[in-house]
Formats: sequence, structure tokens, C-alpha cells
Amino acid sequence: MALFFIGYLISVTSTVAFIVAILTPRWIYPNTLPVTNSSISSPVSTNYRGIFYVDAGYANTTCRDWIFLYKDSVSTCRPPYAIACASLAVAGSSLSIILLWLAGAYLYIRRRRLAPNFVLFIALFTLLIFWISAIIWIVMITMNRDENLKIRRENIGFSTWIAVGASGGYLFAFFFFVLYRVQVSRRKLVKGTDPNSRRF
Repeated sequence: MALFFIGYLISVTSTVAFIVAILTPRWIYPNTLPVTNSSISSPVSTNYRGIFYVDAGYANTTCRDWIFLYKDSVSTCRPPYAIACASLAVAGSSLSIILLWLAGAYLYIRRRRLAPNFVLFIALFTLLIFWISAIIWIVMITMNRDENLKIRRENIGFSTWIAVGASGGYLFAFFFFVLYRVQVSRRKLVKGTDPNSRRF
């Protein structure tokens, strides 16, 4: 049972980190100058892109608003990939909360026959959330590369690093859930008892 609790704890931490990451807008700092040999990277703190919010650092209100809002002020800085990432972020955060609810519900049904299959479902559900969270920051980094198809560390904000850590947490949680599922199956085969009469 310790493996399941470890996976659950990591899932809680990853969910909090993922929600914090998507709510903070400091994902990408685009280059403000053309990329040259003397100016490889030129990010500024006032020009940044987030999952739900973008600010190009202009003196007026152009490109400074929420991405989901269909306004002329953000029409030029709201590419299709930004809408896709924002939609995936909403889906990923919602699924993460559902995952925590399912993992908590397992504690009440672990005596029943369907408990091992339920653990497997939780593991696969965690893997799905991992891929959603990973796709978001992979797309954000890939679509904001410079003319040389490169992106430097200076262009990546702290929100992206939090999202990367959250994805790693989901992956670790998946492994712990799988290990616990294997442990449950082996214990069942060794003891050969009725699943309804024992604790998992």
C-alpha cells in the first residue's frame, strides 16, 4: 500500500504544480531583436507568453490580454497553437483533479474484486495526464524557436520549468501505480485467497 500512497502524494504535488504553471504567464520570453551572431538571444521581462495570457510589452494594449478573449488587440498574437495549448491546459488540470478524486475513492473499494483493475485504470489515467502536460510545454517551446530553429535557456520562463517538473511527477506517479498493481497481482497469486476477504 505504501507504493500507492507515494504515487498519490506525487500526483497531488504534480497537480498543484501544473495548475500553478498554467496560471502563471511567464512561459516564453520571445526574442525582441533578430537573431545574429552578436545577438543570439534578446529576451526582455516585459515581453512574455503564457498559456492563458500574453503581453508583448507594447506601450499600448496591443497583444496584452487573455488568449481566450476574441479581441482585435490579441488577434495577431493568438496563433492556433496557443489556443490548442490553452484548451489542453484546461483539460489537463480538470483530469488531474479527477485523478485525485479517483485515487481517493480507491481507498474505499480496495477490498473489492475490481480493486486491481481500478488501480490499472488510475495508472493509465495518470499516463494520459502526463502526455497532455508534456505536449503543452513541448509545443510552447517548439513553436517559439528562433530563425535558426533553436531556443535558448534565456527564452524559457519559470512557468515552463514548473510544467516540466509536473510532467515528471505524473510520470513517476504512473510508475508507482504500476508497481503497486504488480504487487497486488503477485500477492493475490501467492496467497491464492478470495479477493473479497483480504486487503490490498
